[in-house]
Amino acid sequence: MNTRRFLAVLASMCAAGLASYGKGALRIRLAEAAHVKFVKYADPGGYFTMNVPVGWKVRTGLKTTGKIDLISYAITVFDPKRPERELYFCLNNSFGLKSAEARNWHIRSYGPKSYFARMPVVPRLSTDGFFAAMGPLYGYRQFTVLERLGKSALGGDVIVADCTAASGRRVQGLYHAVVSGMMKQPVQVNPFNARAGMVDVGPVVEFSILSETAPKEEFVDWQPVLDRCFGSIVFTPAFHQQRRDAWARVMGTSKYIMQTADSIRAMIMDSYRRRNATYDVLSQKRSDATLGYERVQDTETGEYYRAENGFTDWYDGTRYRPATGNAAYLTPVSGYINWK
Repeated sequence: MNTRRFLAVLASMCAAGLASYGKGALRIRLAEAAHVKFVKYADPGGYFTMNVPVGWKVRTGLKTTGKIDLISYAITVFDPKRPERELYFCLNNSFGLKSAEARNWHIRSYGPKSYFARMPVVPRLSTDGFFAAMGPLYGYRQFTVLERLGKSALGGDVIVADCTAASGRRVQGLYHAVVSGMMKQPVQVNPFNARAGMVDVGPVVEFSILSETAPKEEFVDWQPVLDRCFGSIVFTPAFHQQRRDAWARVMGTSKYIMQTADSIRAMIMDSYRRRNATYDVLSQKRSDATLGYERVQDTETGEYYRAENGFTDWYDGTRYRPATGNAAYLTPVSGYINWK
């Protein structure tokens, strides 16, 4: 092949390569959260069934101890590869106290190892007050409320917040709890000094506790997955009966009506869907800027993708277009686009 012909062939090959590059020679990596496969999980004890992502783990009992307790019954579903992706639902938490003064009274009256002397203090009777107080027990710190979505039909606050997980990663989540301090028990702080005043040593009770969490930059993508897990929980008749019996032994009555996942999910999720979501948009934009992405939309399917920065400058096709509206940041992405 002579030099002139070789250069002509080389030029043709380069032109073909550039044309392919400009017209969409793309590598699309599917987003894990958008393509989760579910499997039905049946509790070995016969207490409930639910749908969980393939490969995820389920743990029952109190989150801090793993102990099975039909009154303070908890379900934890998590991704072992990324434990920050987690659903936690607890029917009733153990008691707490309203103030440090109340705990000191129990210590003075019954000793430091007595039941209430070891209870956590929950000075703010709210969802964020509960989770902030329980941080050391639940393995997180720096609990910060981002948005308040109002109250559920049960009376508990529904909030969006973030915190630092035990792994050190910042996570974001949807949280709910009904926190009650109605069991009042005022006593004298010092029985030998009437001027010392009174303190309420009655317990704080928490129930219908929910958290759905994921790494901060992924929460918008994973929240629908966690919501689907939560909404699929079905407690068996055997569980309901045994739990009523347990309450009868503890409370002296069998007329306790249990609020479970199938009865509170809709009211909590409705609050989430109607939220302002301003923080999520800003958070997702900051995450994209930090990780080097921009949002684009597939004009054929309507799906949103994260693409490498500069994608819309290089791409001269028509299928993918820039997406800057709020919907692009509040809808789970279907994948990630990179050049080959």
